Amino acid sequence: MKTIYFLAVLAGLGGNAAAQGLSSAGGAVIVKGGILQVKGDLQLDGGSFTNNGNLFVSGNLVNNQAMAETDTGALTLDGVVPQTVSGTQTFFTRYLTINNPAGIVLDNSIRVGGMVTFSNGIVDATNDIAALVIGDTASVAGVSDARHVNGYVVKTGMGSFVYPVGDGIRYQPITVDLTDNSAGMSVRYFAGDAGTGTFATSGASPIALEAYNNEEYWDLAPKGTATGKVIITYDDYKNPSITVSENPNVFSIAHLTGGNWLNEGHNVTGTLTAGSVTSEVISAWSPFTLGAIPEAALPVTLISFNARAVENNALIEWQTTSEDNASHFEIERSLDARVFQKIGTVDAAGNSNALQKYNFTDRAFDNQGQTVYYRLRSVDLDGTFSLTRAISLQPRGAGRFAGVYPNPARRTSTVTVSSGIPAGEVSLWDMLGRKMPVRTSSLSDGSVQVSLDGITSGLYLLKLTTNQGVVNHKLVVE
Repeated sequence: MKTIYFLAVLAGLGGNAAAQGLSSAGGAVIVKGGILQVKGDLQLDGGSFTNNGNLFVSGNLVNNQAMAETDTGALTLDGVVPQTVSGTQTFFTRYLTINNPAGIVLDNSIRVGGMVTFSNGIVDATNDIAALVIGDTASVAGVSDARHVNGYVVKTGMGSFVYPVGDGIRYQPITVDLTDNSAGMSVRYFAGDAGTGTFATSGASPIALEAYNNEEYWDLAPKGTATGKVIITYDDYKNPSITVSENPNVFSIAHLTGGNWLNEGHNVTGTLTAGSVTSEVISAWSPFTLGAIPEAALPVTLISFNARAVENNALIEWQTTSEDNASHFEIERSLDARVFQKIGTVDAAGNSNALQKYNFTDRAFDNQGQTVYYRLRSVDLDGTFSLTRAISLQPRGAGRFAGVYPNPARRTSTVTVSSGIPAGEVSLWDMLGRKMPVRTSSLSDGSVQVSLDGITSGLYLLKLTTNQGVVNHKLVVE
């Protein structure tokens, strides 16, 4: 084997060096401040290796020599055919850049102390004895569907960290926020079923699950002890319908352990099709995925939430059939269904199994001059909360308005159109001006239900024909 010794003079002056493959066997390889480009394989078999500069490797990297964690040096894997990292010892670097469209295969671990930059390609770390190890204060950049780790990522240190994992097709991150992490937390994403189990009540939340996502899960395994929270992000990938509820607050963190599926908490942000769920503090680990609890098990069981125009105001009304340690309700308003602001607070009954009716008047409704969206935040005594789906209300001049709930709506569900004006017809139109075939039915309170069965996702117009004209209302179908 050829041993090459790069003098400090060359690298210290910012010089470049290139080698058509490089091996060290009992000698020394030193890169000091310059650039070493290895156009082939780099094999480290004993001796010493020091990288205080920029090392580029286009072939395989084999490390059989013990290394210490470094505060300097950058490694870029920039081949054009699949590269393999192997050997008997972990390779240490301060900075790592993945820049290979053909991908990187880890058969040995790489430990990064500063930053991992995903520029191009997938890292295959499916060998369970190898992983991409990210240090206590290290970070990650550039992750996407085309650039992430398909396999094991280990993060050391405490605090919140978004794991750059997926299945090689989609980036499916999970966030772990730890207050104790003695030796590192290992995470891998799987597109599949974690396994069946009994829905038990011994989780962080005593409410038993009624379903879990059997198409994806994340395996979390600490190398030592760990305590903290798990935040699962769900989206349109591997996300089957696991609940018939229209309330996203039924979503929970589902945890499979000891043959049981446990509910580890259901602090939800988002909609039925996209959002995140945060667990309570836990210290036991294994597979996690999205779960759902029965709607009746929510601390506040909301049976209605509506908005209607009264003169120039919006009257928001809601009813509950049960409350458990409820504190208050916060009414939120938005003009784009994305950014909401709190506009009022109403005290809750607290603990109740009887019908409770509430209302709030938005006196600034008519001043908005456009469609207004409302949602309700139910806050418990311990500070946890749940959110309703948004409802919309559209001013159309004196006495002319239409309220639609829910909006956005799910495919195959129904929406209710309420109006203070007798409606002759309610019809649905796509953005190309085509009338959609839908079924409608009138309710006893004068509102009209529209079935969305067979309607695909997209933006539509609901047209409400009255004796005072036609009211058009935008409807989002998810």
